[in-house]
Amino acid sequence: MYIANHIEPGTTDRLISELFNADNIEEFLMAHEGELVVPSFAAYITRLCKQKNMTISKALDKSDLGVSFGYALFNGFRKPSRDTVIKLAIGFGLNLEDTQKLLNAAGFGGLYPKIKRDAVIIYAIQRGYSLFQTQEQLSRQQLTELMEADNERC
Repeated sequence: MYIANHIEPGTTDRLISELFNADNIEEFLMAHEGELVVPSFAAYITRLCKQKNMTISKALDKSDLGVSFGYALFNGFRKPSRDTVIKLAIGFGLNLEDTQKLLNAAGFGGLYPKIKRDAVIIYAIQRGYSLFQTQEQLSRQQLTELMEADNERC
């Protein structure tokens, strides 16, 4: 029989520990059915707006995203590119850990320091750089700046 190992309620670490210690996957899944729901990306960024006490309009402005595309993104009608997610993270002023979570929520891999462009972005995020400052750093290193995909700009 499956017995939960309580580390910290509601955390990923707790779920991982309980999953590793589960006698079978069915019992684990049944015991944690309510916790195994990932919010949509739109719900995730809407929640971030509330947590950061920002309007959608302000978040889009700080992220340099088009209004039409941005509202479609917040309403779940459009999917972002990886660069768009990074721009949102910078616009929200997220730290590296929360940026990685946002990328994951959008279905992308995290920033990877062995990739030169990602290393520059990590550097900028770690120092709380604005999007403009981040773009400057990328440009100085002759790397592609963060941009929206052609089909995203509305």
